[in-house]
Amino acid sequence: MTAAECPFSGLDSLWIQVAGLSCNLRCAHCFNSSAPGSREMRSLSREEVKTLLNEAEEAGVRDVVFTGGEPFLHPGMAEIAEDTLSRFPATILTNGTLLTDRLVGRLASAARGSRYSLEFRISLDAPSEEENDRIRGKGSFRRALEGAVRLDKAGFLPVVTAVRFREDEDPEALGAFERLLRGRGIRKPRVKFLPVFRLGREEGRSGGYGEDDRVTSEMLGLLDPDLFLCSSSRVATALGVFVCPVLVNEPAGRMGDTLAESYRAFALAHGACSTCFRHGAVCANAATAVREE
Repeated sequence: MTAAECPFSGLDSLWIQVAGLSCNLRCAHCFNSSAPGSREMRSLSREEVKTLLNEAEEAGVRDVVFTGGEPFLHPGMAEIAEDTLSRFPATILTNGTLLTDRLVGRLASAARGSRYSLEFRISLDAPSEEENDRIRGKGSFRRALEGAVRLDKAGFLPVVTAVRFREDEDPEALGAFERLLRGRGIRKPRVKFLPVFRLGREEGRSGGYGEDDRVTSEMLGLLDPDLFLCSSSRVATALGVFVCPVLVNEPAGRMGDTLAESYRAFALAHGACSTCFRHGAVCANAATAVREE
């Protein structure tokens, strides 16, 4: 079975694995196996990020996304955000547990002084403390919510992202998240549901992908290739440039040492590509915005 190729249309979005695979949580379903003390991939320095921003500007990039691991484990993340906002809109993917009042205040100040927007996505995998902490670790629910509330009070509209472990999960989940966030004083909740990727630690839980989990040319004809992140984005890491954030710890996802080397089509041969195909564009900021009453 021949895998389809996703054409590369140009670099619109640059993702930066700023903290490597280091994280203060050890989530049971983490697709890149991020964990406390991980040394598989080092953090990028502020100067390295500045070099990437220069390359992004030359390439005509429209926005920059910071991911990890946990970006706020990077000691210079606030300064890096300020550097980025001087040139691009930015998004930070975080578990929300390290968002102190002081840090949020600094980020809010940087956003107010920029012509560009600063977005946040906070991972919260269930609207109940017991269920969430069973997946993400004890105390993560409370601290993530506190972080979301701090962002909201500072004028941001954080997107809460939740993984759906089964396609037939509770259809009322959106309403449950709405009630949770409104109950904490967040007037305009934004929620984004993500599929589970059977990689990293999740592979041990769900069994991973099989040989039939591929996107064929015939299948790709049913979906606009531009919906795939790999058509217009790349991820810069300390170990080179990868095709997308999902495959950032997979050898098959590595595109080269530099951004320029990565500007080519990508064969959708990895099982995770089939998850992207079934669920559409999963990495964009688009979220369900709950109506304000």
